[in-house]
Amino acid sequence: MTKKWFSSLLWICTLTAALQGQTRESVLKAIQQTSKWSPADKPVLYDEKNIETLAPKRAMAINHYGLTGATTQAWAGPEGEVHLTLYEMVDPSAAYGLFTLDRNADQPAFSTIPIGTEGFRLGNYSEFWQSKYVVKLEGTSSAAEKLGRIISENIFGRSRKPPVSSHLPPENLVQGSEKYIVDATGIGRALDVDPDNLGFNDSVEIATADYRVNAKTAHLVLLMYPTQQIAKKYEDQWSTLTPNDAPFRKRVGALLALVRGSRDPAISKAILDHVNYETQVTYAERRPDISLRQVILTIFTFIGIGLLFTVVAGLSFGGFRIFVKARYPDRVFDRPQDMEIIQLKLGQGVIPKQLRE
Repeated sequence: MTKKWFSSLLWICTLTAALQGQTRESVLKAIQQTSKWSPADKPVLYDEKNIETLAPKRAMAINHYGLTGATTQAWAGPEGEVHLTLYEMVDPSAAYGLFTLDRNADQPAFSTIPIGTEGFRLGNYSEFWQSKYVVKLEGTSSAAEKLGRIISENIFGRSRKPPVSSHLPPENLVQGSEKYIVDATGIGRALDVDPDNLGFNDSVEIATADYRVNAKTAHLVLLMYPTQQIAKKYEDQWSTLTPNDAPFRKRVGALLALVRGSRDPAISKAILDHVNYETQVTYAERRPDISLRQVILTIFTFIGIGLLFTVVAGLSFGGFRIFVKARYPDRVFDRPQDMEIIQLKLGQGVIPKQLRE
């Protein structure tokens, strides 16, 4: 039982270390070790300082999402050669945001692919996101799909969408139209909103999606603010700017919802009725800042107190016994008339004893 428990604990520790320590380099190394694919050239590395050379138009947005680094490299396999671009972001939410920035379901050749958490293909270009990684593949459909599945199998960690995106209602949603926005560069003209009025300076997070109601399409913009008070401030600001847009606006807690692209109150109501938000308050007490030195000192302090108590108790009992024996001899302790004492009798000679038949 102990051996099984120890093995389980060791496996959990190993898995946790792997999840925390996985990098782009370890992912690429795992691909080479577990498949027939091999690098066709040397990797090119990018970070937030030189990402403009890889994606000049989207460099600012990529850095705002939270870029750890990117690697580009050509890979050769049985199905052909594929050019790989691997983005490593700070967390899964950042990876999801970058993925939605590239995804455009309105393209005629757009199609979804079952690789990673979500993926799509557009011509000879495939892309998917999983955990904190965004994977881009350029090559034939069969080669990109084969390499993409191998990469997906070697990526660890959970894939979590940002909280604001989880509040997009699934009813009447146009699949593939969702986007996660953290700066003004992600606001398209179709939304018809001024980025200066959204509150990027107040750490707003935005999720947008298209909805189709009665064969008509409208855009839903969800604005999630850090607190309800900030959301109320921007709701009042919207009421001042567009006083006649009340049917196309709804605030629930720290979430502010706007319907754009439609002036039909019925369509707006059909979308906003499904927008809900539950406030959860969690209080966590501050953990004491205890160093290893303090822990060791505390342990040895308790050990010293225990030893001191043992010595004092032993001396007290011994002193009390000696005092009683001296004051009341053979009356409290060592009463031969009331006690049977087992004696070894080491000085007595050997008495032979034989068993008789």
